[in-house]
Amino acid sequence: MEHIKFLTRCLQLANYARGSTSPNPMVGAVIVHKGIIIGEGYHKRAGHAHAEVAAIQEVRDTQLLKESILYCSLEPCSHYGKTPPCCELIANYNIPHVVIATHDPHEKVNGKGISYMRNMGIRVELIDKQSVYQKLNAEFLSNKIQSRPHFTLKWAETASGHIDGIRSEGGSALSISGPIASLKTHQLRSRVDGILISSKTASKDLPSLSTRHWHGCSPTPIILLSNSHPLNSDWLNSFSEKPIIIGLDAGGTTGIKADPKQPKQWLRPLLERNMYHILVEGGGTLLNFFIRQGLADEVHRYTSKVTLHAGIAAPEYNLLLSSNRLGEDYYERN
Repeated sequence: MEHIKFLTRCLQLANYARGSTSPNPMVGAVIVHKGIIIGEGYHKRAGHAHAEVAAIQEVRDTQLLKESILYCSLEPCSHYGKTPPCCELIANYNIPHVVIATHDPHEKVNGKGISYMRNMGIRVELIDKQSVYQKLNAEFLSNKIQSRPHFTLKWAETASGHIDGIRSEGGSALSISGPIASLKTHQLRSRVDGILISSKTASKDLPSLSTRHWHGCSPTPIILLSNSHPLNSDWLNSFSEKPIIIGLDAGGTTGIKADPKQPKQWLRPLLERNMYHILVEGGGTLLNFFIRQGLADEVHRYTSKVTLHAGIAAPEYNLLLSSNRLGEDYYERN
């Protein structure tokens, strides 16, 4: 029980840096001496000190480290990158006991940090129930284990199960979610690398895809191109970050020449363009496509009290539940 208490604190610390560590994972670390925390830290952004380093630096009397336990939400690294290996630092300070919440699946770590510390005589414990701690870095796990971006689907639906009404030619989209849901959506946008829509949504709505109601950078637009829905050049040129266009006729420096209906052709190229976490916003066809392809890692679903007699049906949410493919459900009712 003591381990869970201190590992929970590691989670809290790691979350302070949510949205700022990409492509690195969020990590928190705590150093405990005789049941009392004497140092704690977290990884703030890529290139900065790792959580273990920050925690050790906070300890005033380093002699206490020889009698302490270091708790970490992720396996300490074992390779030289922008910073030295944390497992070597832990050994150099003679910390005798390390408790880890989950493995690091990075190909340069993946058990090597644990092996190094054990070979140095350090007692290393890896807890049994790791799923809670793996959710902290779901995006990182998708990138490293599945070699693809992490996808979060977002939509708003009415109480009658519709995401839009029946539009007339040139009509605007139905406003479903309220101001709080809008604020949360823009907060989410600030935490992702890209925002993906279809060219149908782009041509009909000319969306801004920005974080105008929240601080932080707007994500890079990503458009799945359809020949039947050409893109507006003025709209394309309105973005500070040049949109990534996926299509058989896509070209230019940011284009990905691939069949939009064949994700295997463009998932890795998106990852190679630093699109680690992508928000999918769009119509029911696009959202259902991601659900049926098994690419719905998380869902933000907002449900209002509005009812419609007819309209565009909401995505197949029940399919997500029955297939156990859903990472998290952020269902809210306005």
